[in-house]
Amino acid sequence: MNNFYFVIPAVIAYISILVLFLKQAVPNNQILFGVTLPSHALEDETMKKLQAEYKKSYTIYGVAMLLSLVPFFFLGQYFSLSLIYMIVWLAAFLYTSKLPFNSIHYKAAALKRENEWFVGEKRMIRIDTKITQLKKAMLVSPYWFLIPALLSIVPILLSFQNKDVLLRMTGIASLAMTVILYVIYAAFGNMKTKVYSDNIDINAAINRAARRYWSMLWPILATFESINAYVAYLILTTGSSSLSFTQWMIGIVMVSLVPLGSIFFVHNKVRALEESLAETDGEAIPSDDDGFWINGSTYYNPDDKSVMVPKRVGVGTTLNMATRGGKWIQYGGMALALLIILPLAAFAVQSDHTSPALTIADSGTVSIDYPLYDYSFNLSDVKGITLEESLPNGFRTNGTATAEYARGSFSLEKLGAAKLYVFKNSPPYIFIQLEDHTVIFNEKDAAKTEAIFNELKAHITP
Repeated sequence: MNNFYFVIPAVIAYISILVLFLKQAVPNNQILFGVTLPSHALEDETMKKLQAEYKKSYTIYGVAMLLSLVPFFFLGQYFSLSLIYMIVWLAAFLYTSKLPFNSIHYKAAALKRENEWFVGEKRMIRIDTKITQLKKAMLVSPYWFLIPALLSIVPILLSFQNKDVLLRMTGIASLAMTVILYVIYAAFGNMKTKVYSDNIDINAAINRAARRYWSMLWPILATFESINAYVAYLILTTGSSSLSFTQWMIGIVMVSLVPLGSIFFVHNKVRALEESLAETDGEAIPSDDDGFWINGSTYYNPDDKSVMVPKRVGVGTTLNMATRGGKWIQYGGMALALLIILPLAAFAVQSDHTSPALTIADSGTVSIDYPLYDYSFNLSDVKGITLEESLPNGFRTNGTATAEYARGSFSLEKLGAAKLYVFKNSPPYIFIQLEDHTVIFNEKDAAKTEAIFNELKAHITP
């Protein structure tokens, strides 16, 4: 199976994270499910039932995540879809892996308060300050929709210059989606107030915060859909015929996962807010050091100036999200990851849908055009040219290589340094020998390769 090596990081992450969370069912230094408990509480029958429920939930979750990997194996030789699917799968796995833990953590924390199983100094945590802050939450500005709107209008304007109907339809469809998401944004901003508690301030805080979270989501999704529409246009105009029906369906599912995952994320954020505020009814609650650990794993202590603290769940250290340094590291790391992953995914898609193009200028210059790895040489520098049926073994030094193609700089057996622009399983291959390296080129169609070879040979032969 091509691109099978993508499964390796997935398997490592899958085993490591599941083992990490399954270990939380066993008390460690009187901490169970991220909750500090006295020794007698650890033997309580209700806690034993929670342990059994916890193990069952992670067993079901583990099977579900394995099943979600099945579409990957239908991607075959298509490198970009394999890469993007694995990135999306890993991101979804890393996010959702905490959900069963969070659910049991809330139950354990509620049992602790109900039975007053406190360890160490007990204090009262005030909730009214948080409620006051949430009541001030406002919708994000509708002007953020100008970004996806402009991204949609640009291809429409360009289509009038080159008379590209498909590009125009792409822009119109993208603009229509932006309008739809704006309507949803407005509807959520005016949604009916829900009642969670007899406390009016609690209801106001949760509803205002929920509206803000949802209002942030819709312009982000509109921008994503605008970019996705243009990517779809590029695929349709540069190589859609190379995709099978199965690959098209998986691509559609992958694109759908991002909006669905985003909606799921916001829903869970609002749900967690509802649970944390509604159950306290706005009153101060008793707590010990557990009060500094959100969901049992995220440390938030404004009185602690340490940026890094020992983890409560897992091994190593974690960030104090109440500090400026903790926030910069957390969100800066996420931004950096996106800056690396998004261009990588875009380049993979472009590589799969762009073939190297060889042209011969009247001046005798041969140019091979390919993103990031363009190359040119003069016919007068050619020492020899042959048509071969196989490629020598070697390794990549600077370029891109999949089971289907190889482009860029390589080191090959017997030949040494080489520039490859080839479809691996589509012989023949044109070998062009230069002074200190070899250029190897072919087209996917053997007849086109032979035609280029004859044209090159005609220019070289006096």
